[in-house]
Amino acid sequence: MSRRRVPRRFQASLSALAAAALAAGPAFAQTTRNNIGPQVTVGGYGAAQACARASAERRADAVALAACDRALTQEPLPRPDRRATLFHRGVVRLNADDAAGALADFDAALAIRRDGDTELNRAAALAALGDYGSAVAAVTSALANGVREPHLAYFNRGAAREALGDLRGALEDYTTALQIRPDWAQAEAEVGRFAQARRDRLARVLGREAPVGASASAAR
Repeated sequence: MSRRRVPRRFQASLSALAAAALAAGPAFAQTTRNNIGPQVTVGGYGAAQACARASAERRADAVALAACDRALTQEPLPRPDRRATLFHRGVVRLNADDAAGALADFDAALAIRRDGDTELNRAAALAALGDYGSAVAAVTSALANGVREPHLAYFNRGAAREALGDLRGALEDYTTALQIRPDWAQAEAEVGRFAQARRDRLARVLGREAPVGASASAAR
């Protein structure tokens, strides 16, 4: 697939009824791909440390990517540090809109050892490629394996489900995210958007029925 930016708002292929009921899709929780993942403990390996810092700083420049490449090709990294450096290069690539490259790095990291936080970032890469079904499966697996910030996982699974037209599942996930973190404005906005869509739809239904009721009253 061609590379795509992780969308700030998913453009879902919804049915006509759903499209009328809902506004544009939800904002993807950007912190998922930037702040979650294994920590690098790389001792004296300078390039691996630079790669980890670039990931933490949300950088996407050529210098950051070169540091990650150098760490993986020139430094004798132990397996845990190699796994973590693959993760961080994946984050740098995702920030640089190279979702396919990021997915390859996350897959390589998971081949060394599975962990929920890397799976959660893998879901972000899949969403950037438009593979929302696989993104839902990746988040579900991440939750089963444990993530440090489950509210982000539920929110992003909700976004992917909405992109697939699964509005009930999306609302359930947004609501769960808000229950986990009640003060999170992003999740509160999405739950509120669904509630407003329901009110708007009810108002339209009542508006269509009102003339019928008025005619019946006149007849009496």
